[in-house]
Amino acid sequence: MKHIFLLILVYGIRLSFLSAQENANEFGFPDSTYRVSEIIVVGNETTKSYVIENEMSLAVGNTVTYDAVRYDRERIYNLRLFTKVDIDVVPTSADEASVIVRVNERWYFYPYPVVGLKDRSLNKIYYGAGLIHNNVGGRNVLLYGQFAAGYDPFISFGYVDPLFGFDHKIFFSMHLSFSEQRNRSLVSLKNGPNFDERRWGWDVSLGKRYSLFSTVTTTLEYLNLHVSDNRAGRTLSPNGHDHFFSFAAAYRYDTRDLADYPRIGTFFSASVSKIGIFDNVVDYERYNLDIRRYIPIVFDMVAAGRMFTSIAGGGAIPNYGHTFFGYADRIRGYFSKILEGEQIAGSTVELHVPLIKSNYIRIDQIPIEQFRDIRYEMNLAFFADAGSTWYRKEAVALNKFYSGYGVGIHLNLAYSAVGRIEYAIPYGNPLSKGEIIFDIGAAL
Repeated sequence: MKHIFLLILVYGIRLSFLSAQENANEFGFPDSTYRVSEIIVVGNETTKSYVIENEMSLAVGNTVTYDAVRYDRERIYNLRLFTKVDIDVVPTSADEASVIVRVNERWYFYPYPVVGLKDRSLNKIYYGAGLIHNNVGGRNVLLYGQFAAGYDPFISFGYVDPLFGFDHKIFFSMHLSFSEQRNRSLVSLKNGPNFDERRWGWDVSLGKRYSLFSTVTTTLEYLNLHVSDNRAGRTLSPNGHDHFFSFAAAYRYDTRDLADYPRIGTFFSASVSKIGIFDNVVDYERYNLDIRRYIPIVFDMVAAGRMFTSIAGGGAIPNYGHTFFGYADRIRGYFSKILEGEQIAGSTVELHVPLIKSNYIRIDQIPIEQFRDIRYEMNLAFFADAGSTWYRKEAVALNKFYSGYGVGIHLNLAYSAVGRIEYAIPYGNPLSKGEIIFDIGAAL
């Protein structure tokens, strides 16, 4: 197996080297020669130009570099408003140039199917429909409503305005939802058969963007929850019905070029949540930290890493407020293993080796213009994961951490879709069989 991994790595590096040679000729201007004289946006029939310029690091007077052009191209695509983004640099004098941003817009208002697998299980299928407008007024405002039947049925509505107060960089969002969720807590299952948690609630967030990369957010949330089969421990209230307000404050620093599958940048998020405000039953805190780093290295390869944790404090924590591996967060090598506790910590490292660099293919035979430009990219990835959950009364021990490693193919397609095919092996257990993983979305 080690020899196979080595051959794959060598082959991937060779392809990456060829890709790096091609990138040297990708831009038709000398590096670090010109200053930006103006920024011109072309193709944005609906989207306001300031929405695009608000995401760019280049501004009038800045020096134009290859890295800045590539970075801004990904940042603009990251808005999820365009099927294709190109940036041209056109000299206007010996030391100045116009930066021309060319975009092809996506569909903005459309119905869509809601279908998927809850917790990535074939036995947990949900299905429904939704209606979305993700560029109301051309201002990148998101408005949606959706519903699903099947496993964990739900109805939800949302409104997100990232430029709510443009002059002062204020953003605003609110969500309303109703859901019936199957219990996930293994602790609750010890007290009888499984049950449903019927939830409805809302949240309102108000924040400020202090710079291109830094934001501060405050969130007020209300949750009303009751269980279909009330037994001891399933809620903090003895009647099986918890309802409470929560308040959270968060700081976020994000320099990633493309959030769906970054090539460069840093992501840092820290938040404090008071769960149960002026409530005598539900009354505890959570402290969350998430750090991610993406570093380009030789031959366009990218080294990526993540560390995260969620620590609890205060009063008793309901079982539905526990932390888990095996649902949203996974440890490859123990992909389906469920770990439960009051606190959680995990880490991931990956090496991305480009097999096919990011590019576009246009298929004119497709009848809908917004689907004719298809972005694609393929990477070979080597990875290692580790993580654990524990209760506050327990000491944290490294020998209680689960870990695994492996290799996979990551495919990035149009409309920000990421698919992964991976083979993972549990660390320290050479006699165990590995597992093949089919998953959607980047692991970090």
